[in-house]
Order: sequence, then C-alpha cells, then structure tokens
Amino acid sequence: MPCVTSRNAVVNCARSRSAWMHDSMCSATPLVDLQSLSELSKRLSHTQGSTGSADPAAADWAATEYRRLTRQWEYAIAEIRGLQTFSWFLLPSSYEDLQAAACQGPVIILIASQYSCSAIIIPTSGDPYHVPLPAFSLTGLNNLENRFAMI
Repeated sequence: MPCVTSRNAVVNCARSRSAWMHDSMCSATPLVDLQSLSELSKRLSHTQGSTGSADPAAADWAATEYRRLTRQWEYAIAEIRGLQTFSWFLLPSSYEDLQAAACQGPVIILIASQYSCSAIIIPTSGDPYHVPLPAFSLTGLNNLENRFAMI
C-alpha cells in the first residue's frame, strides 16, 4: 500500500524547485522583463554568503544589505504575482495540478544529488511512485539537462 505522505513529498519537491524556476520564467515570458529579478536573486545569493564574515563590521553590513535585498525580492515577487496570468509565480504546484498535467502521460520528477538519483512518477490518479535510479549520477543528469537545453 502506498504511503499517504508520498503526495506531500511531491509537493515539497515542487517547493524546492521554486528557487530556480525564475530562470526558466525569464526566458519564456515575453510579457514581463524579469531580468532585474534574476539580477536581484544573484545579489541576494552573493550577500547571503558574506554574512558569515570574520570581520564584525563586514558581517553587519552584509546582514543589513541582505535584509534590504530580501525586501526588494519580496516586493518584486508580489508585483509579478499581481499580474493576472502570473498569480502562481514561484509557487509550488499542488499534487492535483501535477496530476492534471499528467493527462497526456505521467509527470516525471527527477531527483539528483551526489549521493543518489531517483524519480517520482505522477500518474493521472492515485499516489506517486518512487523509482530509484542507481545507474544514474548527478553529473550524468546535468549533462543530459545541458543537452536538452541546446534543443
């Protein structure tokens, strides 16, 4: 019998990918210029790494800058979500949305780390299936991703 929490695992996986979804949205959205959001994301990441500085003054500046950039990020996201067709921007898909997307075939989510690779298969009804992929590696999946990006 499938685990009831497997649906939650799929939703959590969808949440974790929200961090990089903006990259694909930037290239696929002619309606809104999201380049500034991408730049803000890069600055946020850089500043977050600076908050652990050994110099207390530099760490304080970095923490203040990080809070400022976070407010800018939140404002930019709220502004984008205010557009009717982007109300879902950077939000995770619900399990039901993923099942609806599987109407022409299952939705397959690849999960890869340096330790293991697996897939979650989402059918149009019922619970998801977890499929370990022991023959795959993170490097191999990154190469595959790069090849698909060129198509």
